[in-house]
Amino acid sequence: MLRIQELKIIDILRSNNIEPRKECINLKKRLLFYNLLLIFTIYIDIYGNSNNQEHGFYSFSKEKDYIGKKFAIIKRECSLCGLFSNYMVYLGCIHKYLLEGYIPIIDNKSFPNAINGFNMTKNNNWELLFEQPFGYTLESVLKNAKDITYFSCEDCIPRPDEYSMLMNEPRKHFWHDFSNKYLAIKNELVYLANKIMYKLFRKSKNILGALTRGTDYIYKQPSGHPIPPNVSDFINDVKEMDDKFKYDYIFFSTEDEKIRYNFSHSFKERKIKQIKHKSPINYDYIKADYLNSNENIIGNLEFNKIYLLNIIILSKCLDIITARCSGAVGIFILSKGFRNTKIYDLGVYK
Repeated sequence: MLRIQELKIIDILRSNNIEPRKECINLKKRLLFYNLLLIFTIYIDIYGNSNNQEHGFYSFSKEKDYIGKKFAIIKRECSLCGLFSNYMVYLGCIHKYLLEGYIPIIDNKSFPNAINGFNMTKNNNWELLFEQPFGYTLESVLKNAKDITYFSCEDCIPRPDEYSMLMNEPRKHFWHDFSNKYLAIKNELVYLANKIMYKLFRKSKNILGALTRGTDYIYKQPSGHPIPPNVSDFINDVKEMDDKFKYDYIFFSTEDEKIRYNFSHSFKERKIKQIKHKSPINYDYIKADYLNSNENIIGNLEFNKIYLLNIIILSKCLDIITARCSGAVGIFILSKGFRNTKIYDLGVYK
């Protein structure tokens, strides 16, 4: 049964001719939907029942309460999908099932995938990187909850994506606030990213973030995925921005060792800062397989932590230049905004 606060939100949405559970609504109504949802979620947080600690659509006591709560265990059985590809899709599913009156919980352990090493494990490794909505864990819900429904997390709409969101300010603001509430990065990783930033940049804020994709994007050219910029064009554009804005540092991120070598040798050593895994992934450019099938990445939680730390740091840079990819969406979701941005729009692979 929907709670009073949820009914109020849905009534207001419908009074604006918006059906909240329909997936196909036009852009104008969708943006209004986003804004109304965010406004009233914040309203509930501030002005909800004073006897409870309010979180989004639900009222909770300080101790976790499972009685009368409907839980949706959601999983995306995409074995080779990357971290932020999953992150975007899970945000859409969390949004969907919140509106349907559930508390959504992500299950990343009960099916084989690159994060768990293609082995079903005792631990839900997703929770080592991100918080579950409202602070629950998969294990605690499975142990204590009585009302659990299982859902396959498909491509729920609306959700953030690398095509319609990166240049759309209302959507960026919405998903930034929504992710902070319902799919936040672990505090210890944010703290570590800040510590690394101080070590790399000291107190400087005059930093350009630069992200580009290589490996399987270039050599496998997966259909429907955005085409990244040519490496020489990317380097020239970074140089042009650096000449114009005189950055103290350039924080560079890529998974491709060839691109990393060419980029790093195009600038003064002091200028370029980066963090990378201690062991190279040794991508086979001849075999050109998907990145997440690489034997040095499969089940390598440390690799995903380093990747996530890169995205956090890029999101805190003053300016950004980036290829269009899932990681770029992560940057813009986490960011509070950039002074200058350059996002390549070169179409998609056929």
